[in-house]
Amino acid sequence: MEKLKSKLKRPISDAKILIVDDEPINCEIMQHMLGDLYKVSSVCSGEEAIEACLSDKPDLILLDVMMRGISGIETCRLIKDNEETQHIPIIFITSLQEEQQEADCWDAGAVDFVTKPVLRVELRNRVRAHLTHKMQTDLLLSLSYVDKLTGAYNRHFLDDVLPKIEKQSKRKDTPISVMMMDIDWFKLYNDEYGHLKGDQCLREVADNIAEVLTRPVDLLFRFGGEEFMVLLIDTNKEGALHVANEVLETLRLKGIPHPKSLFSYVSLSIGVATFLPSVNNGMLADTIQQADKQLYKAKSTGRNQVKV
Repeated sequence: MEKLKSKLKRPISDAKILIVDDEPINCEIMQHMLGDLYKVSSVCSGEEAIEACLSDKPDLILLDVMMRGISGIETCRLIKDNEETQHIPIIFITSLQEEQQEADCWDAGAVDFVTKPVLRVELRNRVRAHLTHKMQTDLLLSLSYVDKLTGAYNRHFLDDVLPKIEKQSKRKDTPISVMMMDIDWFKLYNDEYGHLKGDQCLREVADNIAEVLTRPVDLLFRFGGEEFMVLLIDTNKEGALHVANEVLETLRLKGIPHPKSLFSYVSLSIGVATFLPSVNNGMLADTIQQADKQLYKAKSTGRNQVKV
């Protein structure tokens, strides 16, 4: 568990902060106050803030209340109403004095206030406190989404993330490829070596698959038992086939002994299917079923191969 925690835990210096203020000088001042500690960027309107949150989600937002265009309060409401961005903590930067205005900020979803003129020590301390809390929460959430044996994501995370990935694919009109993978003759492996060695084999196979997935957006899941699944975002059929063959080659080179296999080493059967928003009328879940059918073909026609 401790090893898994260290793998998932992010250093606070990796935190991304978005400053939203229609006065460029205010953005510059706050960037100077925080830039040595975090990754800081800024935009000058609520509209730009919403777009920035969707394209590169920040860990925390510093939001001016009074802005031209949509106000800070309305910007906050829109961010909190969106399932993809609602968990981002928002600190209002404000000179408001009236009780009702402050209540409106809390109602919109703020976690804190920093009053103008902004003081360096106060800003740094409040930002650090909220980032620390967010990262601890993120870590706990990540642990609940991870299969503790292999370090791959679990089915709970798949159920949670699948609608979001499908929505993003349809919005951007980009393909998603699915790889369904099953360890060949794994029951015979367990019979030969025992379940403790079988668990070690599962970990090694998961690590080898993860080695091939070099992009952070590619997601590896333990689908169940000795079956794994990969979601390849913005990847067409040809790209997925390349990745699948790399996985097979990596395992061949690893050469985990399996005397009960026809190949004498641990191998995978892989089924691939691709979701194309402009073509597919169905759901991404249907593509997963198609990949599973291709996996069955790979297993029934020789194993240690890819079927697309």
